[in-house]
Amino acid sequence: MANILPEIQHANLLLQQEYTTGVNLHGIISNLLRKLKNRLNDGFYGCKVSQLMEEYPIREIENLHSSFKIFIHTVIEYIEKYFDKYKVFYQSISVFGELEIDKIEWKYVQQCCTFVVNQIIDLDHLYNEFNHIKSKYICLKDKSGGIENQVQSFITSNSGSSKYVKSSINHTVVLFGDCDVEDNLDSAEEEEDEDFDDCQRDSNIYKRKKTINSIRSDHLWAFLLNEERTPNLQKLIEFVFSIPASNGYFEFIFSHMKYLWNNNRSRMRHDLVGAELKIRMNTHLTCKEFYKYLLTKPDLLKKIRSSDKYSHVAKIPRIV
Repeated sequence: MANILPEIQHANLLLQQEYTTGVNLHGIISNLLRKLKNRLNDGFYGCKVSQLMEEYPIREIENLHSSFKIFIHTVIEYIEKYFDKYKVFYQSISVFGELEIDKIEWKYVQQCCTFVVNQIIDLDHLYNEFNHIKSKYICLKDKSGGIENQVQSFITSNSGSSKYVKSSINHTVVLFGDCDVEDNLDSAEEEEDEDFDDCQRDSNIYKRKKTINSIRSDHLWAFLLNEERTPNLQKLIEFVFSIPASNGYFEFIFSHMKYLWNNNRSRMRHDLVGAELKIRMNTHLTCKEFYKYLLTKPDLLKKIRSSDKYSHVAKIPRIV
């Protein structure tokens, strides 16, 4: 358990990060399952366990090995019970986690369209838009210090200039396809897993992993689609990146709302609560930067001072 549970916790933390979406889920879960199955096939349960077993009778060793296998089998079955039902879907959308856009094949993009509901996507226009973005990526990836620097500059300019933003951009996690992941909660580690036997597409993605290792796929797509007239591709990108990988982020929002909408502020309107939550979760300005920003918005300051933000204003009797 000391060797297996950290792997499970590692995957769990990755799933709970606020920027982890359904695009990343297939890679995280498949990577975890692969590690567990490798440990099961190799029959390796830890160096310390092997040393302790040298003094055990053979029968007891066999019984312990059997219990270890049952434990790992149980963990794998539990994960697959919930994952296999949607595996095809998450494997399909994981193609948009690929950071080398020019390597994405059209057939996989077309496959993703079959999962989009309540949205009309013109495949002919989508094909032209997709080829245009691939061409744009090829033209830009070797210019201005590389695509990595361009994406970071774009995200910084659109998220504010605080130190928090710059540090968060430079300290990201690469999650794509069916490859190993790098956890920004721990020290960076790189693992090469040769026992990779999924479909050919995932194999190709795996061979190209870590080529670009400092930007996020959603940031890359936002950069490439900026100021482009690609409505069909934008619908598809918005769809796949809006799918959460876990409910961790929503639980995080609920905890924020608990302190924001308390007994002392119970008369706040719903739209005001939503607006404050959006500011809390999306802005990266420091208090000082946000204060300076408000001073440049007289209309906003006037609304802040007004009582319109409350659903009911108590009538205080005037004293003559």
